[in-house]
Amino acid sequence: MNFEAEIKRLLERAQPGSHASVRAHITRGTAMAEAIYERWGVKPKSWQAKHLRWFLERNIADRSAQTQYDYYRSARAIAAALGHWPDWEPHLRGPWETPQGRPAKRGAGGRPPRLAHRAKMR
Repeated sequence: MNFEAEIKRLLERAQPGSHASVRAHITRGTAMAEAIYERWGVKPKSWQAKHLRWFLERNIADRSAQTQYDYYRSARAIAAALGHWPDWEPHLRGPWETPQGRPAKRGAGGRPPRLAHRAKMR
């Protein structure tokens, strides 16, 4: 199944950033969609936090910490575009939250992520 159009529709308007960074999110999102559909049989509109957590824990565990972080950022963007990010954030915590492969420090300050706000798939 080809999920690129669905992920593109979901992220293209919702995700801020350059064309190249949005394109990278779409590419990673498509890979996530194909793996999740193969394992769980659900499309991106029906995803739950457990699907993204499964992908982050199982499908990219052998990749570098930076690659895991990139996939986490794409998962975070998709969750935000679906309107679920604040609720799913605690369920998606793990070593992929930083490029160094360590869980993020809570309450450390810093700039908040630039995420979509109330974006809806059309």
